[in-house]
Amino acid sequence: MLTVEWFKDKKVTVMGLGVHGGGLGIAKWLRRHGAAVTVTDLRDQHSLASSIDDLERTYLQDVRRIGKRNMHRVRYVLGSHPEELFSEADMVIRNPAVPREHPLLALAAKSGVLVESDISIFFLLCPFPIIGVSGTKGKTTTTMLIAAMCREADKRTVIGGNIRISPLDKLDALLALAKKRSVKAPPVVLELSSWQLEGLARHRLSPHVGVLTMIAEDHLNRYDGMADYAAAKEIAVAYQKETDIAVLNADNSWTSAIGRRKGLIKDAPNAGKRLWYSVKTLTEGNGCCIAAGKIVLLENGKRTVVAPVSSIALVGEHNRANVLAAVAAARAAGVSLAVIRKVIRTFEGVPYRLETVAIRRGVRFVDDTTATAPDASIAAVQTFKKKARRNIVLIAGGADKLLNFEAWAAAVKAGGVKYLVLFDGSATTKMEAALSAIGDVTPRAGVRSMREALAEAVRHAVKGDVVLLSPGCASFGIFKNEFDRGDQFNSLAKKLR
Repeated sequence: MLTVEWFKDKKVTVMGLGVHGGGLGIAKWLRRHGAAVTVTDLRDQHSLASSIDDLERTYLQDVRRIGKRNMHRVRYVLGSHPEELFSEADMVIRNPAVPREHPLLALAAKSGVLVESDISIFFLLCPFPIIGVSGTKGKTTTTMLIAAMCREADKRTVIGGNIRISPLDKLDALLALAKKRSVKAPPVVLELSSWQLEGLARHRLSPHVGVLTMIAEDHLNRYDGMADYAAAKEIAVAYQKETDIAVLNADNSWTSAIGRRKGLIKDAPNAGKRLWYSVKTLTEGNGCCIAAGKIVLLENGKRTVVAPVSSIALVGEHNRANVLAAVAAARAAGVSLAVIRKVIRTFEGVPYRLETVAIRRGVRFVDDTTATAPDASIAAVQTFKKKARRNIVLIAGGADKLLNFEAWAAAVKAGGVKYLVLFDGSATTKMEAALSAIGDVTPRAGVRSMREALAEAVRHAVKGDVVLLSPGCASFGIFKNEFDRGDQFNSLAKKLR
């Protein structure tokens, strides 16, 4: 059984530091608990400057608080991954960006070295139940909604995971809290990517409350087809016990099958109690749905009206499903209806997701940079299109994840898109081909930078239009990541006169 004390003086290799907290949180935590940490990354010191500076600055802070004798300074091996760091370590930490089939991870396992992740360590050591949210779309918004509901009820709520917040930053406080007598468990809410969930499978772990928003094509450059990808998502509920709770989307074929115990992980119990949610009316079971324009909660045969759909502050019809998932999960966590109603009325969204960042001369600039798959871009277009005219200047395109763009092209042709601005990239070629295949004549232009994209968009936008950054693709090539892409869009839009 893994304990905090186990890490003292152990040699731990962190594979992949990253610049958005991927390896930073775990490196700090390991150092605080006496591990001899070696960070190895293929990038150089300049590329990783922000993360390295953070590690060095916090080392001095920890020395003053903990004492130098109890800590080792982090060692950096950059530009390569020497094999001995994997074969001779006591533990290897895999950053989510590292493919599970990486040969150096196989070398570590063959050498008898433990291979873990920041999330697996948190799950193994966290003394309180965890609410975990995953899915192809909607997981961040749903996570933040649940956290807002829980925090309104309990200010001790912890949030982290795949939202650039390491839950390990709060682990020591949670462990200390657990030592107190008769303490009430604080809510712990995590967003979990498919890569983070993979680290739980070996331990047969799933969250106490597991939420699956929906499963659709994404990351097929990292998975061997849709079934393989869906199986990774299924881990969010696959190893639940009978006392656990699975919150599942009844409107999605993949999550519906998982909920009916027809999942892809055959040796998993998948035994959690089912809470279903649907934007349609549910006639049986427990969960949350929409009926006659109202959000309705179903609990043991009792139907309770939570709030009118019109009271939802979030824009976009697709966000109705996220609200329903959050209501079901928050109720499972014991949050009152009064608190849930308040958050539904006041929660307006999450940065980088359908976020209005500027309005200039009647033109609305919307950042939806985290729409890295076609379905997400389609939902954004449907949110802002007007029936009477084409009013969207859509900025899209980028790097391919082996996804299909036929439905996206159809949405562009049928929707409110008046002009397309497409970033150069491997996926953009597929987008162009999909548009041509259906005879779409939407005018468009190719660009190689965000500055070019904004300039082109502004030339074609008039009062009442929306300039929508919703790429439908990964960001790599022109941008560091999707957040860099969004930050550039935000900055340039706000500077427009």
